[in-house]
Amino acid sequence: MANLLNVHGQWVNTEKPGGQVFFVGGGTVAVNGKAASDTNNGLTPQQPLSTIDGSAGAFAKVKAGRGDTIVLLPGNVTISTAIAFDTDDVTLTGFPNQGNVNSSSITVNAAIDGINVTGANAIIENLHFPAGTSYTNTSRIDAGAAGLTVRDCTFECGAYDLETITIPAAGLHTTIEGCRFYVTANNPDAAIEIENAAAHFITIRNNVFHGGNNTNAWDGAAINSGVAHLDCLIDGNINTDGNAIKFTAAATGMISRNLMGLGTLGSMLDPGSCACAENYEADAINETARIFPTSAAAA
Repeated sequence: MANLLNVHGQWVNTEKPGGQVFFVGGGTVAVNGKAASDTNNGLTPQQPLSTIDGSAGAFAKVKAGRGDTIVLLPGNVTISTAIAFDTDDVTLTGFPNQGNVNSSSITVNAAIDGINVTGANAIIENLHFPAGTSYTNTSRIDAGAAGLTVRDCTFECGAYDLETITIPAAGLHTTIEGCRFYVTANNPDAAIEIENAAAHFITIRNNVFHGGNNTNAWDGAAINSGVAHLDCLIDGNINTDGNAIKFTAAATGMISRNLMGLGTLGSMLDPGSCACAENYEADAINETARIFPTSAAAA
């Protein structure tokens, strides 16, 4: 988790102390009367840049492999052109969650992948993604490089947000943890869609998926895959409505300690060829959940 400290007037992310920290305005109010602008140096909250990915914005200033951090200040930025997250070892962070959603937010309002990750070992954290309002986006985050971590983010999944995080072939070693996804309108297919069989070694853990209700809940599943990716870990997640985890028959890995509620018994989890341990499903109130799959391993 990014831990920002001001050391003798210079901001440092103690998680990556060798990197530079750049601040971007959140699109609301100026700090100490200084409006966000790409003519600022971006090195303090009082001199914030105005764009994450402009020609003179934050990604024009970061350096690959240095461990740089981009901090989005509180407020909302609406994008209609994809953010090209194309530099290795960069963290994009907002402010830690102080309630149900994060105070730094990015609204994707175009038929695009909102954040197109092609830089290795990227981190995206502490951001809120409100629902799109007019265009069906292809994803909010596309995990198009190895080693991406998405953590402690909140995602509102509305009618224009069919898939929130997509993982193509290059997205092996992706980790998604501590995030919250919530459906607010009918249409979302999946919160997380694994798109290619080459996307191996994925970890999805300790997330919460609010399906909303049986009408609005995921058309596919909260975590969905129709491809034969290998050796994933799906652990400690909670899904409140509809299908939770759906994998093709050839997908392998471990699915453990997931809680699934208010879907159809026997349909909330399809593990493909993954091993299963301590997954529970429930379809009614005033009943305790049952373990699923129901067949125990043979002695």
